Amino acid sequence: MGFAITWFAIPEKNSAAFFARFGLSPTGERIEVPDCLIATAKLDTGWTLLWYDKYDCPFLDKRELAKVSVTHDIVRCLVEEHVMASSAEFWSYGSRKWFLSHEGENGPKGLVSDGELPSSFVPIKEKMEAAQLANGGEKANVDYIFDIPLQVAKSIVGFKHDERCDHIPDNLFYVMERTSPGPSFFARLMGRR
Repeated sequence: MGFAITWFAIPEKNSAAFFARFGLSPTGERIEVPDCLIATAKLDTGWTLLWYDKYDCPFLDKRELAKVSVTHDIVRCLVEEHVMASSAEFWSYGSRKWFLSHEGENGPKGLVSDGELPSSFVPIKEKMEAAQLANGGEKANVDYIFDIPLQVAKSIVGFKHDERCDHIPDNLFYVMERTSPGPSFFARLMGRR
């Protein structure tokens, strides 16, 4: 099977405004594994996680990320394990500050980057490339390069989608629902958010 998800992390202090902007509300249900469409968890690293159980969340596209990141830093990760694609990016002050992407459908090669990457990038890249080489390089049954964007995001936020996260104090995700689609067409047209 495999994951096909999007997750976002925003500073805890901005989470209420962020959720309100997109019409997201808690249902009251708590779960250990996010097996629903939308869930959230507070991390003790100062970030709040938003889990979207599909690849490329439709209401938080690049246009919206640019708008929201004017006031909120955002880390976004896309994971599509069926084709071994992963990406991580950081948005702040209305623009994407850095981006990492791996498209592994044709094997464990190819890493695209842009912007000023965090200091954790080089050691993570070296470690994953060494593991790839030690396990057969491009002929290995495992794609370690796939993990590079996700490990870099984890170094900032403290979360990786396929690992137990000790940074979630109660070890629970809270199920969310989209109670409203956000601002009306008229409000968007008038530039109100």
